[in-house]
Amino acid sequence: MTKKNVNKPNWLSLINIDSVYSSDKQRKAFSLFTMIGISIVVIALLVFLNYKVYSPILTTSLIIVNITNISCSIYFIKTGNLQVVALISMSIVCMMFVALVYTGGKDNTALYWLMFYPVVTFASLGVRLGAWLGFTLLFSCIVILYGPNFGQVSYGDVEKTRFIASFSMVFLFSFIGEYFRHKSHMAIADITLEQKQDAYTDPLTGIANRRFITSHFLKLAQTRPEQYLPFSILLIDLDNFKSLNDTHGHDFGDTVLIEFTKLLESQFLATALKARYGGEEFVVILPQVTVATATVIANKFREAVAGHVIFTDDKQRISITCSIGISQVNKVTDYDDSLKQADEALYSAKAAGRNRVVSSPISN
Repeated sequence: MTKKNVNKPNWLSLINIDSVYSSDKQRKAFSLFTMIGISIVVIALLVFLNYKVYSPILTTSLIIVNITNISCSIYFIKTGNLQVVALISMSIVCMMFVALVYTGGKDNTALYWLMFYPVVTFASLGVRLGAWLGFTLLFSCIVILYGPNFGQVSYGDVEKTRFIASFSMVFLFSFIGEYFRHKSHMAIADITLEQKQDAYTDPLTGIANRRFITSHFLKLAQTRPEQYLPFSILLIDLDNFKSLNDTHGHDFGDTVLIEFTKLLESQFLATALKARYGGEEFVVILPQVTVATATVIANKFREAVAGHVIFTDDKQRISITCSIGISQVNKVTDYDDSLKQADEALYSAKAAGRNRVVSSPISN
């Protein structure tokens, strides 16, 4: 059957692919903190062994870098804000490398330490910020190596040329690698999101299916109870739907389901979750709405359905009605029990003559 979207449902925005982005964050964090861990140990050893040889500028820069790296690590543990930590850490390391190139380090070996910087910067910050910091370091080195004399140490012409060429190559290929890795990651993320949205969408009506409620919505309500609890469940069933199918055919039955879905979308607020639960049965979840208020809302919807006319292919006017059972969920763990209560209330509505609303008592 061809998928027919009634309109673009905003419930899809609730679907996330955090696991995909989480793995990328782990990769960035691993790259960054591997660099931080190594740099803390190496810098501490270098300062301890060479503080008499290093210039005061270099020694101070190295100590500041270590203090910053340790502080950023503590900040990340407390906040989990990787982007800020990575930007601060790599900026400080960039300034340290500028100071290192300026002073020459021990025996003018400073240039060797810079080669890993583009790799770690792109891996931890991504293409845009990685390119800015990498280019900043490269430009600063060119000024120090080939610019006017600011009191910096002197490097050999061959050494300078080879360093700039080598660093530029590492920078270029790190950029290419990260750029296409990012494009691939985003393509995978888009495909994953589309597949997840399709898995949670009813193919006929375009609204959510029951899998979305159990696999996604309840988890959201569990993690953000202040946004959802308590919520009311409206279990809605179209009256005499089988006879409509038998009399006018299944194609007309599909039309009725689609028209009914349009009423759901137009009569309930956007914050309400509408889902097709199976066949002619639908569920509406009203976040932060009690049974008393939900009963009033449900009766207005029932009246709107009863007043709606659907035309068959031969222009017959068909009116439909629905029965609604309501219950309230105070804790997410009680959802299954509340759904059973709503189902019992729906059965009572059917038994009482259909086209009516019955609400279950609120359980403590």
